[in-house]
Amino acid sequence: MNRIKRLSALCLTLALTLSIAACGGDGKKEESSKKEDVVKVVTTNDIDPIPEGAESTLLYMGIDDLNPVGSAEKSVGLTLFEDKGGKIKWTRVTAQNQATKLGAALTAGKDVPDIFKGGAFPYQVVQGFFQSVDEIVDFNEPLWIDVKATADQSVLNGKHYCVPLKFEAAAMIFYDKNVITENGFDDPMELYYNDQWDYDAMDELMEEYIKGAEGDEVRYGINGYYAPQYVQQTGETLVKTDDYITYKNNLDNPKLAAAEDRLANWQKQGWVEPSWIGSAGEAFKKNILFYSMGAWAATGSGSGPTNTDNWGVVPMPKDPTYEGDLPISSATTTQYMWVKGSTKKEAVKTFYECYRIAVTDPGYQQNTKDKWLEDNPNWSEEAYQIMADAADPNKCLMIFDPAYGVSSLMSNDFSGFMTGVSLANWLYKSTSAPDEQGVSWTWTQIKEKHSPTVDAELKTLNENIKKFIASDK
Repeated sequence: MNRIKRLSALCLTLALTLSIAACGGDGKKEESSKKEDVVKVVTTNDIDPIPEGAESTLLYMGIDDLNPVGSAEKSVGLTLFEDKGGKIKWTRVTAQNQATKLGAALTAGKDVPDIFKGGAFPYQVVQGFFQSVDEIVDFNEPLWIDVKATADQSVLNGKHYCVPLKFEAAAMIFYDKNVITENGFDDPMELYYNDQWDYDAMDELMEEYIKGAEGDEVRYGINGYYAPQYVQQTGETLVKTDDYITYKNNLDNPKLAAAEDRLANWQKQGWVEPSWIGSAGEAFKKNILFYSMGAWAATGSGSGPTNTDNWGVVPMPKDPTYEGDLPISSATTTQYMWVKGSTKKEAVKTFYECYRIAVTDPGYQQNTKDKWLEDNPNWSEEAYQIMADAADPNKCLMIFDPAYGVSSLMSNDFSGFMTGVSLANWLYKSTSAPDEQGVSWTWTQIKEKHSPTVDAELKTLNENIKKFIASDK
């Protein structure tokens, strides 16, 4: 544990310098800096208006309404789109029925949307749900170059189908800094800054924390949602492809096995608190050292720290064997697929550009940051930047597992594979939590049980891709 309990003077100096520079020395945003309650949107000449005579109202199918309701603020992207002549008409769907609703609309040829939020690549493309965006998006242009590497992961027959507009880290690691200090541990944020935040460091911290329990006290190392993001720090995924034509089972990969074995050990050692806990504050009250979840569970009113709290945040720990140039981020992507049959290319093109400008323009970026810090006064600017960096395609390698695009069984948590979980999600989390019958599994057992199903799903997908390419002339 010496490596965890000891930092060099250089490391301490660097961490203090970063903290003072970012936070004014006390980790809190100065009261004099106030957010703009409504973002001031200035029209941009970088985007052409929708041409006169072109259809300008987009039919949008999704879970959430893009148009503001009640006192909700209109997004920058929508404001820009409307300024360029566009409008959005919403068709409501749920997480459970969105795929069937889209499929039914396409089959009937009635109320077919122009854009659809989400979408599973490649199998829904092969099913005929979506069309290529290459006619309206050039990923080599300055507006799109930052997301080109991500878009290139969703290519079929040489064509792009997904337009990444923005990213958000699917899970971060939150912790109570006071607990770290009281136990004499190095701060994970300082380890992160000094490139020491890895699997081994996290394991050692959890082990030492649990060993420090006294009397009847019960301690845990971790709770939350972390398995896919943790395992993907290896740089490997459940399914791989070399040519975006043939997808292969990767469950036998030794790096995947090593990461899953670590998760199995967490469970075996009793480090995991397995129940659902909806916020970081709740987790810390239950003597849980690390809480892993999306930022929503540790920010904002009701979930963020109070003025008496002192919390920290770091990305997923890196795999010590990973040798890539950029750290890995398993991010959720905001994207709106262009539905097959839509002819409103001018409006869809303008929609994409407006929403991308809203994310990339420096002025809007600064306003977003200022508002976030105002809404989260007990989080530091330093913490904000760590979370922002984990969603920045210029600072991270964005990894997306093709397993989530193989089939409904593999990707859809409502497919019926298991209550509330898809096969891909179950494969990732299988070693870190018991199944519905309370049985704990090793990675070897999981592979033996589920590899035949994965192979069968891949066989169907690969055959359908070949048919799709043959017909895509």
